[in-house]
Amino acid sequence: MENASLPSDVWNNSTTSSSKDDDALHQYLPNIRDLALEIINITMGTVGILDSLFVIITFALFIKITDKVFLRS
Repeated sequence: MENASLPSDVWNNSTTSSSKDDDALHQYLPNIRDLALEIINITMGTVGILDSLFVIITFALFIKITDKVFLRS
């Protein structure tokens, strides 16, 4: 008769441990989300800065080329 209570004990242990795992998972999910958003923001900011630098360099080269063209004409 001792084995008759074994399945219920296993069931209680499995449900108890899964609720603890769910609590831990709910604590980690916001951290993962915040980390992912931070990485996306850093990436977008870096691309934005590089894009701005490219535009400034292109504009400076355009001015330099037009000056050379006007001097030759």
